[in-house]
Amino acid sequence: MRPRLLAVVAALVAVLSGGAAAVAVAQGVEEDRAALMALYHATNGASWVDSSNWATAAPLGEWFGVQTDDAAGRVTELSLSDNGLTGPIPSVLGDLGQLVALDLSRNDLTGPIPAELGRLANLDWLDLQENDLTGPIPASVGNLGLLRVLYLHENELSGRIPGEVGNLTNLEWLNLSSNDLAGPIPASLGNLGLRGLDLSSNALTGPVPASLGSLGLLRGLELQENELSGRIPGGLGRLSNLDWLDLSSNDLTGPVPEQLGNLGLLRLLKLEENELSGRIPGELGRLANLVWLDLS
Repeated sequence: MRPRLLAVVAALVAVLSGGAAAVAVAQGVEEDRAALMALYHATNGASWVDSSNWATAAPLGEWFGVQTDDAAGRVTELSLSDNGLTGPIPSVLGDLGQLVALDLSRNDLTGPIPAELGRLANLDWLDLQENDLTGPIPASVGNLGLLRVLYLHENELSGRIPGEVGNLTNLEWLNLSSNDLAGPIPASLGNLGLRGLDLSSNALTGPVPASLGSLGLLRGLELQENELSGRIPGGLGRLSNLDWLDLSSNDLTGPVPEQLGNLGLLRLLKLEENELSGRIPGELGRLANLVWLDLS
């Protein structure tokens, strides 16, 4: 083939591929628009506190609470916290393929967390706290490999904490407190790089997993107001960054581990309302930063 003809063919291929890319982007934007409209209709959008530009032809980035990327116009953030949403979360939100942050906290959302949210492969932040959500935490949450923040507290979620949460190797903050979760704490949580773990005020049973002693970055561990039993793992004394440890109001037995005296940054230690026995270890006297100690 002659060089001139080769150049023409190459130019034609470039035009066609560019056109295909443009079509794909346009299709993605329309999918995002359809997903947002499904949320609007499912949660009584006409009665939201602020629904500026929703259900209009305005660019999605001009809809209240929506952010898009500049290049393609795809939805990257959806933040409708404390905005009067009522009703269920539609499963079609799982089509927001470029979504990085989803915040629907402090509304009156009901029904289950859709398993389809596990398709949001780019999600970094998921906040559904302070709603009336029911049912289990879907195991598909474990597919969100980039997730750093998972806040599901103060709902009515039930069932077990799925072990798949232990797949979220980028997760830093996990709060599942004030639900109706039952069963054991998955040992797989010890695989994570958590800075904060709050599972308090549920109906969790079984032991405090020894694997939690591997959470070297952890600053706060709150497991109070459950039905946990067995001994306090001495390995918790390896959590050198721990500032806050609350295991109160459980059914824990055995002695207070002397290894807790290694937690040099600890400011609060609450172990009250358990069935602990034995002596108070003198090693606790090394906790120079401790301002709150309750062994009652």
